[in-house]
Order: sequence, then C-alpha cells, then structure tokens
Amino acid sequence: MQDSRRSLTFNQRGRAMADIRAEVANALHWDFAIPRHRVTAEVDHGLVTLRGVVERTYQKSCAEATVRRVPSVIGVRNEIAVCEAQEFG
Repeated sequence: MQDSRRSLTFNQRGRAMADIRAEVANALHWDFAIPRHRVTAEVDHGLVTLRGVVERTYQKSCAEATVRRVPSVIGVRNEIAVCEAQEFG
C-alpha cells in the first residue's frame, strides 16, 4: 500500500499546499466585499498570487487583506486590476 502523504507538497511550516489553497479559496469566497468569480488565487509554497478584475480599489485591498490572514500564507502578490464601472446618469 502506497503512502499518499508522500505526494503532498508542504510549505516551511509543514502545511500541505492543498490545505492552504482550500483555505485561501474559502476566505475569498466568504468575504462579501470581493465579487465572486472575479478573483483567482494561485498558491506556491505559501506565496499567493491574486489575479482578476474588480470595480473598486477597496475590493482589491480587501482581497489582499483577507488572504494575508490565512495561516501559512507568507506573502501576497496582488495583480488584481481595477476597472471602475462607468456611471450612467
């Protein structure tokens, strides 16, 4: 019987990358300031890269702050673009 734990990648604190990815995705999902399906996150050894497009600067800031609070995240690269919606009047 093969030990499936050997195939997991761990960061410096010993947490599985899959666990960190899941926690980052969950944190973004439940932060209602961040539009769902507009922001994606890639995790590589505790370093998170955020990408996507939002309409407000605060949404970009909220996404970064939310991800920084996830345990075992050691850094965040915020590549989210802000494309403000045009107001119709």
